[in-house]
Amino acid sequence: MPESRSVILCVDDEAVPLTLRRFVLEKSGFQVIPAGSGAEALDILNAQAVDLVLTDLLMPGLSGLELARKIKERSPALPIILLSGVNEVPDGAECADLFLSKVEGPVAMCEKISEVLRKSRGTVVCRVT
Repeated sequence: MPESRSVILCVDDEAVPLTLRRFVLEKSGFQVIPAGSGAEALDILNAQAVDLVLTDLLMPGLSGLELARKIKERSPALPIILLSGVNEVPDGAECADLFLSKVEGPVAMCEKISEVLRKSRGTVVCRVT
């Protein structure tokens, strides 16, 4: 029986980056649930368990920071990674488990997701290819 794959809730208000991130994560062995907004992500979390949330920082409506705060209020142990095109860690980012700059690229993203998951539950699931 195959080992279960970690489920990543991937949140971004832009369709193309969301699709590309989903492709990279699935190719690396993750199961991905896409969400086009913070509100959609909260709805998904109400209906389904996930292992990690990867969210864009700058989104209209509910920002990545606001989403992370709301998630941590409900599920403090759920790992959250904030992803941004800026290299500087924004004020308030301590509500997430990790801040990741988009310029680090897909390999670093998968490696860091695996590190966060390993710390949260003791497993390594990302196979970067």
